[in-house]
Amino acid sequence: MDSQYVGVDWSSGAWVAIVYSEGETTPTVDVFEEIGEVWDVYGESAQRIVVDVPIGLCESVESESCPCIEADGEISRRCDDLARTVIGSRSSSVFTAPAREAARLASEGAEYADVSAKNNSLTGKGLTQQAASISNGIVEVEDLLLSDGDAEILVEGHPEVCFRAFNGAPLEHSKHTAAGVEERLSTLKSVPEYEAGDWRTIARELQGLEYKIGIDDVLDAFALSLTACAPHDEFQRLPSDPAEDTRGLPMQMAYRSETQLR
Repeated sequence: MDSQYVGVDWSSGAWVAIVYSEGETTPTVDVFEEIGEVWDVYGESAQRIVVDVPIGLCESVESESCPCIEADGEISRRCDDLARTVIGSRSSSVFTAPAREAARLASEGAEYADVSAKNNSLTGKGLTQQAASISNGIVEVEDLLLSDGDAEILVEGHPEVCFRAFNGAPLEHSKHTAAGVEERLSTLKSVPEYEAGDWRTIARELQGLEYKIGIDDVLDAFALSLTACAPHDEFQRLPSDPAEDTRGLPMQMAYRSETQLR
């Protein structure tokens, strides 16, 4: 089977995966209910799978082995802090990743207020509803990587960081606006594998499915997939020297660029 490069984004209760395959000029799309299904389909054939979900989690402010950055009684992942810096005005799109225990609590069905309070007790920070809502995916990815998965293939990415790297400068507009969609489409055209109109091809493939996938989520999945396509010398990590969490998983975000983001 030809090598594949996969970008996966959460959208409307499902995971949308855009795939570029060697020998093919047009990308394809799949939609899955669980992130584990992505690995079942692409784990053996993919060179990289870049997913917009935190990998590598904080423990607590009291943990001596936790590699997270501590300041003023709060801890955070270094990659989250750096991502906010490099994307400038779009920094609010990088939410605080939950601590491991808080993510597990949320995945077990706990109320949001209880999950946020638990995260606050562990890290000194509360948790956004968005972060709590994808805890099932966070836990599923972690369990996969600690069993049959491969952390060299399945890696974390953040779409706004990927777009920032493609563009060479921070984006100006929200992805939820018309100007933001145009800005991202224009940015994708600078990436070699992307052909003008590829997003329309994907949109046509999504027609008729029960899932309602937003255009912003399609563009995010494109950014992740095209990052996965990066040649070896353009595949970068933020930070360039990522720490590993207490389970041995790297705390990093992948992006594509000839130079390191600063």
